Amino acid sequence: MHYVALITLLIRRELKVKYRGSTLGYLWSMLNPLLFMVIISVVFSFIMRGIENYNLFVLSGILFWNMVTLSLNLGATAIVRNASLLQKVRIPIWVFPVVPAGLGVTNFMLSLLPYFVVYAFSGRAWPAQLWLFPFILVLTLVFLTSLSIILSTMNVFFRDVAHVMEPLLTLLFYGTPIIYDRHGANFSEKARNLLVLNPFTHFVEAYRATIFGGSTVSLSELEVICLLTALSVGIAAWTYKRSKNQIIYNL
Repeated sequence: MHYVALITLLIRRELKVKYRGSTLGYLWSMLNPLLFMVIISVVFSFIMRGIENYNLFVLSGILFWNMVTLSLNLGATAIVRNASLLQKVRIPIWVFPVVPAGLGVTNFMLSLLPYFVVYAFSGRAWPAQLWLFPFILVLTLVFLTSLSIILSTMNVFFRDVAHVMEPLLTLLFYGTPIIYDRHGANFSEKARNLLVLNPFTHFVEAYRATIFGGSTVSLSELEVICLLTALSVGIAAWTYKRSKNQIIYNL
């Protein structure tokens, strides 16, 4: 349990660093997604005319993607960034990659406040599977934590990993149904099948079904998400176990 307290303390530290010197502080966690929603809605609303409540559709995806980018960008450098602390204090190395995922989820939860306010005034019926949202959130936290452990471990030995994250995540943003619906008429069957290969597609669509509606999370889709999460945990455990004795010598 003392590791949970340590992780919580480190998450709070990261939040303070993130908003240090900012007048609005934590409010930016709520305002940034709303501003991005306005920009995207204005730019794409004429193209995506078939999507009802497009502003909420986009915002639900943006909230998810902000969580992903924050978790993985910081996660990739988590171990290297805390090298001096690891060399001075005996702390399990895995603690540091866990923190960015926790930070991403915390930021996401703060962002949900304005989302649900906008949703309440939209006149749209509440999603039937909203009750499933906490379960999807836990799976996402485990998935992002596992990816963070994999990336941060790899970055110790190959420092290019951190540098490739920004262009890779930008590419994945357009390859994930954030600002569009892959089931729309504009997409061919081949394009839909290609997007299925992106693991983030399954997570964002499950999120959207639970907090936006318009679709449902099927049992087969839940199985896919659980399988992706279990696979990421297995790869992370293997990567960490194989590398942990060499990490400290390569920092």
